[in-house]
Amino acid sequence: MVWDTSTSSAVRSSCCVGKSTVPGAPKAMKCHESLIYIAAGSSVVAIDIRTMRQVFKVNHQEELHSFQMLPEKSLICTGLAQRAMLWDVRRGCDIQKGEAVVELDGHIGNVNLLHMDPYKIVSGGAEDFQVHVWETGNGRRASSLICCPQCNSRPDFGCSAMAVNGCRIVTACNDVDHGGLCFQDFNNATVPISSDSSILQSKFWGLQSQNDSEEESDNDST
Repeated sequence: MVWDTSTSSAVRSSCCVGKSTVPGAPKAMKCHESLIYIAAGSSVVAIDIRTMRQVFKVNHQEELHSFQMLPEKSLICTGLAQRAMLWDVRRGCDIQKGEAVVELDGHIGNVNLLHMDPYKIVSGGAEDFQVHVWETGNGRRASSLICCPQCNSRPDFGCSAMAVNGCRIVTACNDVDHGGLCFQDFNNATVPISSDSSILQSKFWGLQSQNDSEEESDNDST
């Protein structure tokens, strides 16, 4: 249902300016310009709120557990069981066939936590003690981070919540005895670039070790 909040009518029903239906219970919704994207059941449906008609649908073969989008790059990300999927909404024919740009594979359990920005995708789940960081442009995994260092050997807990702001990530674990918040700041993180151009290295999330600092100091001094 679409509501016009500027309407001051005493009749509440008159504020509703449009209705539509989607298959399944909605898990998440995002608005961008005249479109609303609704993740429900096993699909993401885009509806034009001016006409309340469906524009396109991203089909999956299983239930969705989370959803995020990056409108400026026409990308959406959906969380499934043990993986997430990255889609380009400009590929209309591929979306109808259910062909994603890339699968972000490697999770334990359902991916019900997602963050997405122009540089990275961060994904996690209640059964996985790690959150994974992927590069938005190509879907390559940049790093995997333990959501709670005190519980990294426990197989029965995972990430219950997370918040991402630039290079800062806060995660919470669902362990009753040792649960808490973990704050990780990568603002000053660096990754030494290999002289071998065939080795792919990420520009994100690599903490500089003490050995790296010593090697750089030795190189500077020589």
